[in-house]
Amino acid sequence: MNQKLFSKDFTLVIIGQIISLFGNATIRFALPLYLLNLTGSSALYGTVTACAFIPAILLSPIGGIIADRVNKRNVMVILDFFTAAY
Repeated sequence: MNQKLFSKDFTLVIIGQIISLFGNATIRFALPLYLLNLTGSSALYGTVTACAFIPAILLSPIGGIIADRVNKRNVMVILDFFTAAY
């Protein structure tokens, strides 16, 4: 029981996840603002903003079920590959 709370590998994974989440949030915030500036259309701004959150709203319950039933390491690796491809 003489293990460190934060190992080097764990810390690197957490830092990578924080950077990734920050980048995703920045895109979700900046893209609608860019389109609003480019077109001046508030309807387009609202539509793009809403569309950015639809996948999270629809897939969160399914993701919760999968995360409870499958090995969490495998889920994290698979989702990181999908994020990298995105």
